[in-house]
Amino acid sequence: MDTYIITGGSKGLGAAIIRQLLEQGAAVHCISRSENEILRQEALRMESQLTFHAYDLAQTEGIDSLMERILAKPDGVASVTLINNAGMIEPIVSIGRAAPDDLQRSLQVNLVAPAVLTNSFIRLTQAWPIVKRVVGISSGAGRKPYPGWGAYCTAKAGLDMLARCVGAEQLTQPHPVLICSVAPGVVDTDMQREIRAASEEDFPLVSRFVQLQEQGELRSPEDTAKQLLHLLHANAFEQGEVADLRSK
Repeated sequence: MDTYIITGGSKGLGAAIIRQLLEQGAAVHCISRSENEILRQEALRMESQLTFHAYDLAQTEGIDSLMERILAKPDGVASVTLINNAGMIEPIVSIGRAAPDDLQRSLQVNLVAPAVLTNSFIRLTQAWPIVKRVVGISSGAGRKPYPGWGAYCTAKAGLDMLARCVGAEQLTQPHPVLICSVAPGVVDTDMQREIRAASEEDFPLVSRFVQLQEQGELRSPEDTAKQLLHLLHANAFEQGEVADLRSK
């Protein structure tokens, strides 16, 4: 059976990915602070395997032991994929005006947690002679600076470089872990609503994102998930690739 571990899967793009994976018959482990009861009921109706692991990814010191529990029984697993999807846009404020605790939490969730998850995943599965993949859900903000998004942009740039480094390292392994970092485009999620609610003082480009929503240019989580999974199953990403779904 194909097994997936996805972070931040209780809503938005993560929930859309989980729903489609369950329809495909995959076993899914969701790491998130809260459960999605609708997804749980859908999994029961489909007789699919969905396990929620309640965990705050800002608490990075417990991630390794969590991954050990999730990956303890490899029997019958045809492939295993980690999708680092969880993320937060806050704090939306210029560097120099951010609260230190907010800055730290943002970097913990957006960058440190994916790095620790990826490290644990590779350590635990490196010797498994099956298909193993890590997918980082990145952003164009990792390649272009946005005033007010200093923490978010920095974390996503780090996520992209993590994919490049791991991709280079895995080239020499007998059972390599495939890795890529994928920007999904502007998706209609709670994060976009938070962006549109920001003040122009904190985020000078807020009007641009308001226009995207008003003009119907946001992608649905369902369409984005469908494209991502199609490309993933088609092996359309190169080892260590930093990709953008809008150009695929």
